[in-house]
Amino acid sequence: MLDDTTIREFLRDDYPRLVNAVALLTGDVSAAEDAVQEALVRAWIRSDRGDVIESLPAWIAVAAMNLTRSRWRRVTAERRARARLASAVARDDVRSVDRVDVERALAGLPRRQRQIAVLRYFLQMDTREVADALGVTEGTVKNSLSKARAALAVDLRIDEQEENDVEA
Repeated sequence: MLDDTTIREFLRDDYPRLVNAVALLTGDVSAAEDAVQEALVRAWIRSDRGDVIESLPAWIAVAAMNLTRSRWRRVTAERRARARLASAVARDDVRSVDRVDVERALAGLPRRQRQIAVLRYFLQMDTREVADALGVTEGTVKNSLSKARAALAVDLRIDEQEENDVEA
């Protein structure tokens, strides 16, 4: 069991050296101090439970290095997660704006043109499938698609060249 004398001797003789060693590994003195202090607390708790720690400095050195390694992994994982989240939010913001624009433009179409455009472009049905689904001729589908595309191009400010590039 760790007693006050052992702890005081450790703090006087080994603590500064261990903090410096861990700081060399982490590049951060305050993180090293936190890790060594946390390792000392864990050693104390283990000792109170009856665990025998043969060499307090060695045990704390290993525990502090493990703590800093775990902290580094956690910080790195958090940074990656934040970067992914920021990227996803940025993509979602663009998609949301685009989606709102498209929904607004579609809402401005007559019902039949809107139905045909959604079936053709969002559900990717071919002209025959759209005609069969709505009980109209293929000519009606083609005519309605032409009118819908023209109206959407104006509403969404798509120039004729972009529209032709999309169709090609």
